[in-house]
Amino acid sequence: MQNSVQTSDTFNFDLFRLSKSKSAVDVSPNTIRAYARQGLKLRRLGRAVFVSRAELDRFILQRAEPFVPSIKQTVVAA
Repeated sequence: MQNSVQTSDTFNFDLFRLSKSKSAVDVSPNTIRAYARQGLKLRRLGRAVFVSRAELDRFILQRAEPFVPSIKQTVVAA
């Protein structure tokens, strides 16, 4: 039986520390804390707080949907 090494795409760690959010995703830690009060999930390990890039992206896009016209509305209006 051979030992297999799993590639990096198998493990996609997209978590970043809340305190490093400005350099990681160019969003202020206070903004992310406000998003957490609105439903964004934070993960805690001791005193460290982590946020998922994918969940943050999804959260921001869901909040922007009412403000972005859909393709159907754009085609009908044109």
